[in-house]
Amino acid sequence: MHFKTLLNGVVVGVILGVLFAPASGEETRKKISKRAQGIKDNCEDLADEVAVKFKTVKAKANDIIENAKKKFNDMKDEAESMLNT
Repeated sequence: MHFKTLLNGVVVGVILGVLFAPASGEETRKKISKRAQGIKDNCEDLADEVAVKFKTVKAKANDIIENAKKKFNDMKDEAESMLNT
């Protein structure tokens, strides 16, 4: 399931649940606002977690690339030295 579809379903479900609950208009608006803020906070937390994971993966990928470049250059230098002798 796509994250956007899931998020849309949660939002619609929360709004419908609050709207059909027996409460005054003011109470309903407060509940919607509170739940919307909770959803927003959860999305921000998720975005922060994704950003941290992305930075970690990016750093590891850069390390792998740098190590591969170093090994390639070492092998190249060794091959050149063998050809020159």
